[in-house]
Amino acid sequence: MSKGRSFVQQLVLVFFLVVLWVMLWDSVSLMHIITGVILSFLVTRVFYLPPVVLSGRFNIIHAINYGLWFLYSLVIASVEVAWYAFRPRAVGAGSVIACDLRTSSDLLMTLVADTASLIPGSIIVDSDRASGVLYLHVLDSDSEEKVIAAKKLVYHIEELLIKALGSHRDLAALKITPDPLADEYGGAR
Repeated sequence: MSKGRSFVQQLVLVFFLVVLWVMLWDSVSLMHIITGVILSFLVTRVFYLPPVVLSGRFNIIHAINYGLWFLYSLVIASVEVAWYAFRPRAVGAGSVIACDLRTSSDLLMTLVADTASLIPGSIIVDSDRASGVLYLHVLDSDSEEKVIAAKKLVYHIEELLIKALGSHRDLAALKITPDPLADEYGGAR
């Protein structure tokens, strides 16, 4: 990575840390900005953060599509989990499932994990960065069909995020393996 690009990424990180600092104080003042800049430089120098490799591409149409889908899924899943809490019969057994992602990007893997965890009914319990596997606990997944549906959800999140900001390599992996469940369960699902 070039020194100029590294410097720009450092400035972006410092800028967002200053914004976070000002938001924590809940008021914009010169003193908050100055202390934010000092603390941001101190934090970025004392605590090593591995560089986040950005793909350099961003598709606004697919990002909007992802955002709208996420809001829709959030509402639907919230209603579903609320129904689980109030329905007369018990919730089916939960399962921990493994999803082998097609991307090797740390950023995309984190975004997929965050999105899956923010949608009610599932939470990430572990991730294997080296092999690109996310392990998540899913409510009411006591049958093979429900486990497959949960995996489809994670792979759909990954697909939406790859289309929005994945690298060309991620897009190629998406074209090579459009349905990861077909390999796993033998046949298109």
